[in-house]
Amino acid sequence: DPDGWRNLSAAQRHEVLARVAMELRTSRGDLIGAAAADTGKVFTEADVEVSEAIDFAEFYPHAVREYDRRPNLEVRGRGVALVISPWNFPIAIPCGGIVAALAAGNTVVFKPASDAVFTAWVLCQCFWRAGVSRNTLQFVPCSGSEVGPVLTASPLVDCIILTGGTDTGLRILQQSPSVYLAAETGGKNATIVSRHGDVERAALGILRSAFGLSGQKCSACSRVYVERPLADALR
Repeated sequence: DPDGWRNLSAAQRHEVLARVAMELRTSRGDLIGAAAADTGKVFTEADVEVSEAIDFAEFYPHAVREYDRRPNLEVRGRGVALVISPWNFPIAIPCGGIVAALAAGNTVVFKPASDAVFTAWVLCQCFWRAGVSRNTLQFVPCSGSEVGPVLTASPLVDCIILTGGTDTGLRILQQSPSVYLAAETGGKNATIVSRHGDVERAALGILRSAFGLSGQKCSACSRVYVERPLADALR
């Protein structure tokens, strides 16, 4: 931490991250365009993702300052946080991980998905322009399969923020059982349709959940359960 980010107070970090939020607002068009070029995300879906990233940049510093105001608590960052993000939400998810780690007083090594490197680069520019140094937030585009294990096993990494596959999270824990891992991984999400529900509205909701965002939303509907009397009536 040559630039002393960890020694700043929560209020001082908040001041810098508030400028990050403003840079995200200013760069909305660039971020949307980068996400479209990288991952094929449509503009309307990338637009709300930028808004979510701004919310993260505003919220997490406030949350940390609430802990800082409690007289009986002493809080500090863990050290170096490795943030690993997926391709399907290339703006909001990495921004949330980076801001949370920085707000808590950590320095960050950011490894984006290989399919979303350009978007990650544009995102990092927002942080750097706002006053987060390139030492404090380090951008490491690399192969997840080849270089990822080197990063996750490094003794210099104090915590890992992962959004990705369950297999990836389990491999990290198998490789480094003692590392602090905060992970959001894949799963199956069900929609349950009751016989008392509005069938047309349920159908529209299922279609939007399953196929919106190219079917790549982490909470996308992947299975539907229909109560038997309704299922029998629809046959």
